[in-house]
Amino acid sequence: MTITVHKKGLFIYLLALVSSIVFSSFYGGPVSYAFLYAMLLLIPTSIIYIFINNHFLQIYQEVEVHKLTKGEDHKYRALVENAGLFPVHNMKLGILKDRCTLYEIEDGRSITLGVLGKDELTSAINCKYAGAYDIGIETVAFTDPFKIFTVRLDIPYSFRVIVSPRVTDIADKVLDLENQVNNSGFKSSNLMEDSPGNDLREYIKGDPLKAINWKVSAKQSKLIVRVPEPMEKRTVTILLQASDIPESEQDIEYLKRRDQFLEFAVSAAYHFGKRAVPIRLIYPSGTVTESIVNSYESFLEFYNMAADGIYYGQADAFTEIANLSKEIRNNERGSDTYIIIREDYENPEDFCTICG
Repeated sequence: MTITVHKKGLFIYLLALVSSIVFSSFYGGPVSYAFLYAMLLLIPTSIIYIFINNHFLQIYQEVEVHKLTKGEDHKYRALVENAGLFPVHNMKLGILKDRCTLYEIEDGRSITLGVLGKDELTSAINCKYAGAYDIGIETVAFTDPFKIFTVRLDIPYSFRVIVSPRVTDIADKVLDLENQVNNSGFKSSNLMEDSPGNDLREYIKGDPLKAINWKVSAKQSKLIVRVPEPMEKRTVTILLQASDIPESEQDIEYLKRRDQFLEFAVSAAYHFGKRAVPIRLIYPSGTVTESIVNSYESFLEFYNMAADGIYYGQADAFTEIANLSKEIRNNERGSDTYIIIREDYENPEDFCTICG
């Protein structure tokens, strides 16, 4: 709850209050004291009236679909109802405009409701970020009849939606920089197979004798060796290192980071999935959870879960993910390829790390 005092209205009220005190002091009588008592009770009566209005106010909000998609327009509906016996005058609605756009309902819209009155509001809505968060109407503001003060109150029931991230090519440019993917698996950029491949180069001191191609060496009158091919990885694992922020502290900056985190995560899964490269995903979903994406159907399962299913339900889950990330960075996980995607980072280069 926040209270805003209007200086002009307060000045006029104080002037009228002083005048009523002077008037009753000099003249007395029922008329002067009735005016004085009216001025003294004006603010308390207005406060009581406002809280009665708020107590009987009911707001219902809904969207046409269960899950929204970031950047797409959907139909939004709000029903504002006065269930009390006192009318509501010039109540203003506070919209969460930093995370969604309501095209036909502006922030600060004024509504007047009679006794048991209703007002239905409809609009197209566009959510700006992926994730699970409150949208629509956040607060209502009441002003006393003489415009002395305004009381802004949170509505009793907020409206929370699940917004799915977009699947883009945002991960392609990052993941293609150091890795070549083909239909047989994921090739390492620094580990080689034990057996030589088909590529040839001149012998260098230290090369194993079994790598020498004697036939080609005889033709060129110098030692030629076969170069080992890049090692094919057994698995590609994406670790989603989500941040652990209490719901009460999830501000707009958190929503922006969660949006980037989710969009990159699903785009990375799709990056490998569309190339028929099976990947393993490790992420917190209450507990530390693993899933395999090896088809379009399994990708959809992960995609449908991502918007609201990545969270820490247990205290030790955050520690387990952090320890796993540390092990991977210290090369304690063998020759597999790991991609760490961090939601909470300081330097942009720490957002996505490829290990292996």
